[in-house]
Amino acid sequence: MCKFLLERILQVDETNNEEVESYALPYVLLLHAFCVVDPTLCAPASDPSQFVVTLQPYLKSQADNRKVAQLLESIIFVIDSVLPLLRKLPQNVVEELEQDLKQMIVRHSFLTVVHACIKCLCSVSKVGGKGSAVVEYLIQVFFKRLDALGFDNKQQVGRSLFCLGLLIRYGNSLLSTSCNSNTNTNIKNSLDLFKKYLHAEDFVIKARSLQALGYVLIARPEYMLEKDVGKILEATLSSGSELRLKMQSLQNIYEYLLDAESQMGPDKASDNVVNYPIDAGQSVPVAAGAGDTNICGGIIQLYWDNILGRCLDVNEHVRQSALKIVEVVLRQGLVHPITCVPYLIALETDPQEASSKLAHHLLMNMNEKYPAFFESRLGDGLQMSFIFIRSMAGSSDNPNPKVQLKVPDSMKGKVDSGSFAFARLGVSRIYKLIRGNRISRNKFMSSVVRKFDTPVWNHSIIPFLMYCTEILALLPFTLSDEPLYLIYAINRIIQVRTGAIEANMKAFLHSLQEGAKTHYGNGITQPSSQPVSNHTILMDLNGTHQESTDQLVSNHSTSTPSNLHSRNSCNSYSISEDNLQKIQADCVAASALQLLLKLKRHLKILYSLNDARCQEFSPTEPLKPGEVLSKQNIPFNISETRVDLPSTYEEVLQRYQEFKNALKEDTVDYSIYTANIKRKRPPSRRGGRSGRMAGRDDDDDEDDDWGSGARRPNYSGRKSNSSRGRQWS
Repeated sequence: MCKFLLERILQVDETNNEEVESYALPYVLLLHAFCVVDPTLCAPASDPSQFVVTLQPYLKSQADNRKVAQLLESIIFVIDSVLPLLRKLPQNVVEELEQDLKQMIVRHSFLTVVHACIKCLCSVSKVGGKGSAVVEYLIQVFFKRLDALGFDNKQQVGRSLFCLGLLIRYGNSLLSTSCNSNTNTNIKNSLDLFKKYLHAEDFVIKARSLQALGYVLIARPEYMLEKDVGKILEATLSSGSELRLKMQSLQNIYEYLLDAESQMGPDKASDNVVNYPIDAGQSVPVAAGAGDTNICGGIIQLYWDNILGRCLDVNEHVRQSALKIVEVVLRQGLVHPITCVPYLIALETDPQEASSKLAHHLLMNMNEKYPAFFESRLGDGLQMSFIFIRSMAGSSDNPNPKVQLKVPDSMKGKVDSGSFAFARLGVSRIYKLIRGNRISRNKFMSSVVRKFDTPVWNHSIIPFLMYCTEILALLPFTLSDEPLYLIYAINRIIQVRTGAIEANMKAFLHSLQEGAKTHYGNGITQPSSQPVSNHTILMDLNGTHQESTDQLVSNHSTSTPSNLHSRNSCNSYSISEDNLQKIQADCVAASALQLLLKLKRHLKILYSLNDARCQEFSPTEPLKPGEVLSKQNIPFNISETRVDLPSTYEEVLQRYQEFKNALKEDTVDYSIYTANIKRKRPPSRRGGRSGRMAGRDDDDDEDDDWGSGARRPNYSGRKSNSSRGRQWS
């Protein structure tokens, strides 16, 4: 086949003298493709140099256009692939090849052709046995040209930098064996020259110098461990760097990895197998050079955080380039695989299909090889996806402004146009990936719910927890075991955390009242013409002869002069910074639990799960085959969640009441509600739970002053106002 293609190229040359390139190009491209698969196809045993000798005259073409450039690039590739297979090449052919390639390096306008020529010229020098003489000569030529040009004529400067970098990259083996003592000095001088041009004002020169620096670093990777080069790479990989510089820096690393992989060879992939320890004390086999102490692994680990950071860049091309590097790094086993799991999970939510598909493919492979790593970082991955969505929403670099994303009401203003729809689809894909394994899906839900356990305040913590709540509410459940386990995990968090948070908020309010009482005199006085309201009596910390704060909280809206005076006194009383930070932390924790309670209520209504079913559930109980999970069409709205911090007594009081109301509402068996937004009144029985709660048509009735007066409703015999005696269902 290859011989036939070579004959067809010759026939075209004989019959079409004017447009040889156009007619010969298809045959040359096909020959190029065969050579990529197996270069020996173009080196027949009868005459190994046949293709080189036959194709070499076409390098003398004087035309300079895109078709000719494509033709020359393919011909040079074929020659370069065959040269290492030849024992000896006729001297006249070697000399002609050198001359033709040098001419094209200097004059051809297409840099892809120049690239191919420099690579082939180095191969010719190796086969011809001439050493590094030609390469050193050209290096000096471009050194002198750059000295003469300075920073003028950016096109010629960029071309010279490009050629100089490639000569060092492909001629490195020749230069290493050279007898010339100035070889290492020339390489060092080249590095200094590239660093100088990196400070140029012209952006084209700056990008070319970074590209040339990358070529040198591929040949001499040890320079990447030096501090000055490290600063350059870190600066170009930072989020604030110019787009083209980020792309070029990532391309340099990608080409270095591919070059190192090609030198490693296919046989070495199975020789280097190490075991990564995991929490359970097992070991996970890792292939492809993992754990090697070679320089490649050290370099990647040095810049790994910068590479991962660019995986979540606002520009789609930067993300794709960084993700390709992650793919190669994982294939070679150069880093611990657990480090990139959160970033891959975040990229599952990428609006760009190419990135999300590649991330999903890598996650699939990782889940098969290291399921423990995958499951343990799912919660962190969700947090990373939230950061990614916020960064996309805050950037003007919208990959497709015409796409209208459906963002839930609760996320509007917080993750504006932030591709929540893609986030939901991405997380759903991840969940479907592990849903077949009960332990894995339970670990997934637990890892997300744990984010609500001890939230640390920052400006995005509440929006992030809202995001997690939305994601959990939209998971594609198909078995009753799934929402039941989620409710079970929620109950565990609430049961452990509620009592302490409630007590802390209550104690803070009491201490503030006592402080105001001490500061303003003997309690809160009332005019003698009016009776003292029992709601304004301050509670003693010992609990004697005072009304409970529950009653005070529930009646704080009563507009009596005494209440107004009490609240004004507490508000005007200064709160120390330490106390304010402590109560704000408790309020954040209370908001997190309120989100879980809302999610729990939504799940019980959505899947018609009554209290009895939730209480009976055990994670260890066997699955019931054939059990159907019914689902209603219910919207989930948490848009009213507060995202700010309280700073006054009044605001803390409101948060405390909201928290108490949420705990009280949790005692209701919401499974009796239907998907209808207007609740239907069930057959009522006096004193029954249904008649009390479900029989109301007004949502406002649920927010009555439930703590006022002596009577407190008790639903189904459960204690609704004390977390100690609460039955979580």
